[in-house]
Amino acid sequence: MIKLVPKVLPLADENLRRLLSMRALSIGGQFVVLLFAEYYLGLSLPLNLIVITLVCLLVLSVFTLFLLKRLDSIGSHFFFFQLVIDVLALAVVLYLTGGATNPFAWFLLVPHSVAATLLPKAYVWLMALLTSLTYTLLVFFHRPLIHLEHSMEMGVSDHFSEHVIGMWIGFVLLTALMAYFVAGMAGSLRNRNESLVKMKEQIFRDERLVALGAMAASAAHELGTPLGTMDIVAHELALELEPLNNASFNNQLSIIQGQIKRCKNELSAITQTATMDQYDTGQLLEVGEYFHKALAQWRLSHLDVNFIKIIKGNAPEPKLVSDIALTYAFINILDNAADASPSFVQVTLDWNSDHVILLIEDQGNGMDAAQLAVLGAQMVSSKEAGLGIGTYLAKASIERIGGEIRWERRSPKGLRVSITIPFSI
Repeated sequence: MIKLVPKVLPLADENLRRLLSMRALSIGGQFVVLLFAEYYLGLSLPLNLIVITLVCLLVLSVFTLFLLKRLDSIGSHFFFFQLVIDVLALAVVLYLTGGATNPFAWFLLVPHSVAATLLPKAYVWLMALLTSLTYTLLVFFHRPLIHLEHSMEMGVSDHFSEHVIGMWIGFVLLTALMAYFVAGMAGSLRNRNESLVKMKEQIFRDERLVALGAMAASAAHELGTPLGTMDIVAHELALELEPLNNASFNNQLSIIQGQIKRCKNELSAITQTATMDQYDTGQLLEVGEYFHKALAQWRLSHLDVNFIKIIKGNAPEPKLVSDIALTYAFINILDNAADASPSFVQVTLDWNSDHVILLIEDQGNGMDAAQLAVLGAQMVSSKEAGLGIGTYLAKASIERIGGEIRWERRSPKGLRVSITIPFSI
């Protein structure tokens, strides 16, 4: 079953302008041929009807050019419509000038060639059907040109000569072959171009990740000394303030020491991650156990968050190779949800035979459509002091193992983050 799906065409503006230029040349060429046939060959042609047809086609071209300046994008439907107009206009001219016996009847293949090169396969086959049907009708219905008609008394009907039958068969076969081979080659070229674009985007992302990794390693090295100094000073302050027995001072100092310890642990984790190979050191854990450990690690620093955990997967519970980068990606998404909505963070864990599906929902202010469109692809953040690096790295870490992450607005408010991870990591 042929399914027509509107699709924005790459380089559509340029290709449509090229089509309009080709149409203008065709109109000019047809005027020249008509004048030659009328005044040099002495053929009696209905010039008025032909000129009206060509002028209408020219007016439509001017209108299309005017419309082109105001359209944001050009889809396959619009481009296909332009080619249909070309076929119909040429069919009218051919009907008035001998039909299938006109040597220029083969020009019906031009719109078909353009469709096979630029449009999806469904449109190519529709164009093949339209041009074949047009040619078939022109065999039976046309205004004859006496000088060009063949009359061979070989037991064939007056309407069909062997020449016309052969031309018809050749035309239909050629359109089918073009639809099959040319459309296939054009499709391969389009897929190749799309793959090249994706590859360039991936290379660009990898380069940014390498740069961020180098910066993180450098920062870990540079921050080690000041953190060590701060730890020593905090310890000495604790000893000096101990005789005062001031609960407020002791509590604040304990918070400072806890934050210093957390920073040192995070820097150690960065160093370990940079040198660790997932398959050499990763453990094979059941999905529930893996995410339970990650959640427990996150909860240590988010005890005040109202947290809900839901597990939907059925037994048997599949296993997953633990990955530090994936764990930190998961924790980063949880951090964002907790920052946006400390009163509500819900995590739903589910799985099927191929994937584990993780939903993280919050009731924060959410993001607008423009922010969601570039979230993870660019470094954007809804936080006033946020840089968006964590979200960018989380997306890169998940996609590195063949996973997928999507953000969408949650009703009535908040965000829903959907993470899909294959078991084959």
